[in-house]
Amino acid sequence: MHEPLSTKSDETLPCFTAAIDWPIEIVYAEACILPFGRYNPLEQAVLQIFERFTEQPPSLKDAAERLGIMDPAFIEATLHQMVEKGILERTDTAVPLDFAGCRINTGFSQGGNKSPVIEKHGVQFCFDAVTSEHIPVPPEALTDCPTNPVIEPKKLPANRTHLGLDKARQLAEIQREPFMSESAGLIELTVLPERGQYLWQTLPVTCFTQPDGSLRCQIEQASECQQEWIDRLDQKHPVFRRLQIENSEKRVLTTD
Repeated sequence: MHEPLSTKSDETLPCFTAAIDWPIEIVYAEACILPFGRYNPLEQAVLQIFERFTEQPPSLKDAAERLGIMDPAFIEATLHQMVEKGILERTDTAVPLDFAGCRINTGFSQGGNKSPVIEKHGVQFCFDAVTSEHIPVPPEALTDCPTNPVIEPKKLPANRTHLGLDKARQLAEIQREPFMSESAGLIELTVLPERGQYLWQTLPVTCFTQPDGSLRCQIEQASECQQEWIDRLDQKHPVFRRLQIENSEKRVLTTD
């Protein structure tokens, strides 16, 4: 690893401009959204508990305390009513009904028109495939044919198959997805790995040739993590070799 040079030092070094291709992971998913406004206040409160405590549902007593209800029996009765209506479905009939023994019925329809209570929306997330950073706004002019990739395409990992629900909510909020609001909850996210893909963003770089012959590459408009990654990259990496070859070919053409 070599230490980044100062701007003053860079000004005295031979340099050339080139481009590298940076992998971007595109993740497609289906989001199940629950509009709370279609239910009475107690049903809304119960559904919000399912939304907020997906990993470890509370007991009836804990739920009652959270909702300011003295008798947990009211919560249990509401669960029974919601199961009867089809809003919830039981996952284990061998145990008393509680939050751990049932779940939101994502196939339930309500009303005479049989409109689904659960709304389903397609959503796309983009990640830097090198640094794992979330990219709220996908870069423009992505390509599927890189000429100088910083990672060989065959070495990229398999398409993502899972994204945690809490993480998905956070990313959807950052992206300001229209289905995210105080009156609705994201209750389930299904990643569609068969649709996932890697595309490449072409990034301009300025390459400084150091006295020992190694390159220091300054990426234009790079994130801090991207620049740190390229600074740590071994000089034997193919990306540096291709940059050197490209520069040599340009110099030959210029000389001719």
